[in-house]
Amino acid sequence: MSSTRRGFLKGILGTGAASAAATTLPGCAPDINPAPVTDVTASELGTVDILVSRYPDLEPVGGALTVRVPGEQVPLLVVHSKDDGAPNDFSVLSSLCTHVGCPLGFDGKDVICPCHLSRFSATDGSVLQRPATVPLQTFAAEYNPNTGVLRINLRAGQSDFPSAVNGQVVLPLSQFPQLRDVGGSVTGVPSGYGKRIFVFRLQDGSLSAVDSVCTHAFCEVNYREQEADLFCACHASIFTRAGAVTQGPATLPLKKFTVSETGDSVVLTGVA
Repeated sequence: MSSTRRGFLKGILGTGAASAAATTLPGCAPDINPAPVTDVTASELGTVDILVSRYPDLEPVGGALTVRVPGEQVPLLVVHSKDDGAPNDFSVLSSLCTHVGCPLGFDGKDVICPCHLSRFSATDGSVLQRPATVPLQTFAAEYNPNTGVLRINLRAGQSDFPSAVNGQVVLPLSQFPQLRDVGGSVTGVPSGYGKRIFVFRLQDGSLSAVDSVCTHAFCEVNYREQEADLFCACHASIFTRAGAVTQGPATLPLKKFTVSETGDSVVLTGVA
């Protein structure tokens, strides 16, 4: 393994974890030059601005940069995939492979895991080559060719789902009537938070609201209606609808939100 790649592993994972990851690298793995690491602080609104000309490793087409943001669980991989002078010349994805969490590199076309040769689309994070089976998370980003600034929005959400305002999300029952009934559920990504949340009407009639980020390696869990649980496809952790762990490797529960009801809505608090 090249000294450049070993240094990247240390920078992202720490010395001990880097040594462990290094032992999994196959001898025939391509010697991908990992994107250099930089630390950037997000604004109070959850946006990160990158002046592309300041980063010679990112500026040319085929360039890439690993961006660590204080408070974020997973670093970002920013790739310069094309040069059309358009807002989508750059893509932003999670920088850790969904297979065993190795740091990812970029070969100018695809995102590649040097540990086990998984490949992902640099555009949408989809899996192009196994052993990884779960796509990478993508982040909203827009490049302004006039200013040369790439703005990443870590808290972007769905336009058809209520936003988080002052740490609260209000779900009108007129819009989400399924929350009136036992067994009903709602999921969505609120703007101002940027991560998927799940809300359930449990069998005892109470409400539960949990975050979608698995506490093992920060993959996104999905709701399995037949099993009535939350399943992480990356490493098979399972959680109850109240967020408790029923199967590892995760050991910590999902993040929970406080839920209250008014006559016409369900209110989530602590969505920040």
